[in-house]
Amino acid sequence: MHPAIEYEITKAQLAERRRHAEQAAIARAARRARPAPAPPPAYPAAGLARRVLSLVAARSRAVQGPPQPLPACPPPAPCASCA
Repeated sequence: MHPAIEYEITKAQLAERRRHAEQAAIARAARRARPAPAPPPAYPAAGLARRVLSLVAARSRAVQGPPQPLPACPPPAPCASCA
């Protein structure tokens, strides 16, 4: 093989190996930065009970009906120049 061609091929191979090494380093860093999975809840029944109670409370609020409008405020007294 001609020395000039061999030099270019060697340069390309080195660049490819560097690129692969950079990608591997980024992948390793991403794996390390990934947060640990959350532990399972200690008492799953407690979570279910909370959800049921909040559902019951939401339904009881919805049954009460629409809120009543507030009474209108009295208009302010007119000033001396308007009266």
